[in-house]
Amino acid sequence: MLSEPRRRYVLYYFLDNDHANIESLSLQIAAWAQDDTVDAITEEQKQSVTTSLIHSHLPKLEDHGLVEYDGRTGDVIVDDGFDEIRMTIGRARAAEEEVEVTGTSMESFLYSEPLTQPSNADH
Repeated sequence: MLSEPRRRYVLYYFLDNDHANIESLSLQIAAWAQDDTVDAITEEQKQSVTTSLIHSHLPKLEDHGLVEYDGRTGDVIVDDGFDEIRMTIGRARAAEEEVEVTGTSMESFLYSEPLTQPSNADH
């Protein structure tokens, strides 16, 4: 669930909120993804995020019992399963913020080759 940035950002959003409207959620996620302010996000950027949330990310989060999305009203709320992984999400956000503060790309950290111990043949 946390490997995809937009799903991760949805979960981060709900660490501090129990409810969102799809429009405001999309705007905030677009801002985080662009590392910019909400005011700097274009309608096209917001719409791209909205579309991906509605058609891909929210259904996956719903399937795991983490959020509920009401397509009629556009409301997104946390579901019962969210509290079970709240601490894990919080640790992931803290780790991501720590990596950003040190100037290291989060992507390079997450997807780098695993560290291995040198063998005797390496000496």
